[in-house]
Amino acid sequence: MQNKPLVSVVVPMYNAEKFISKCLEHLVHQTYSNLEIIIVDDGSTDNSVSECKKYAKADKRIKIIQQKNAGPAVASNTGLEKANGEYIHFHDHDDFVNLDYFEKMANAAILTEADILCSEVNQPEYNFPKFSAIEVCTSMKDKILKTRANKFNPAWRYLYKKDFLIKNNLRFDPKLFGAQDLFFTKPAIVLAGSVATVPGAIYNVVDTETALGKSKTKLKQRNSSEDIMKAQKNLHDLLVKHNALELMNTPELPFAIEEFKMFNVCISRKHIFPNKIRYYLFGINIGTRHILKK
Repeated sequence: MQNKPLVSVVVPMYNAEKFISKCLEHLVHQTYSNLEIIIVDDGSTDNSVSECKKYAKADKRIKIIQQKNAGPAVASNTGLEKANGEYIHFHDHDDFVNLDYFEKMANAAILTEADILCSEVNQPEYNFPKFSAIEVCTSMKDKILKTRANKFNPAWRYLYKKDFLIKNNLRFDPKLFGAQDLFFTKPAIVLAGSVATVPGAIYNVVDTETALGKSKTKLKQRNSSEDIMKAQKNLHDLLVKHNALELMNTPELPFAIEEFKMFNVCISRKHIFPNKIRYYLFGINIGTRHILKK
């Protein structure tokens, strides 16, 4: 097996003193040691940086970059620019990965030489895919549907070849606060020569008050309609150019459907997914119930 590639883990951070220790504990104790951990502090006003410095003092793989508050997109781009690794991973400050995460991801990268490696995700309220084997996806259909990139857009699902990101000028749009991942990952999947699935590499999402989804109203206020429309048009044009529009708009399919009929007319219907049930009455979607697994 070839030499183990350096993996740069970029952690954009803002006021994360309650969570950053767990995040870093699961990084510094990885079974894969050839890591560069780049913490980009986005103008925190709490004790986040002090906590990180304790870890950096004990582990030379940790680098801390401090900048004025400019949002997660700018922080992610800063980390990418400073990264020395052959592969890049973007990691939210309040999440954590299993201790063998990067060993599994790096081994799959060596084996497949894929532009993007897709991991599994532990977030019970969402139906992220599980993978039975390492599979190299090269067709547009497989890249999108086998990873469910048509539904799930977070950047932290993936390990990216840095050369691939640089070659295709893939960066996070600083004008799209909270929507930056969608407009980064979808083009990345489309443009990748290959995407490999990695079973057993698990990224754990922690639902905290710092998560962007907790402040959707504020996000809408920060994103101008002009910026969103421009980003949507650019994405639409890219998808059309690469014959990926229909695939990206493919709806999630249920694993079972239950119907109640009267006089051979469907009155109600349930679409059953692993983590939710979607209800229809006379063909109209009347709601969704999420099933939280313990």
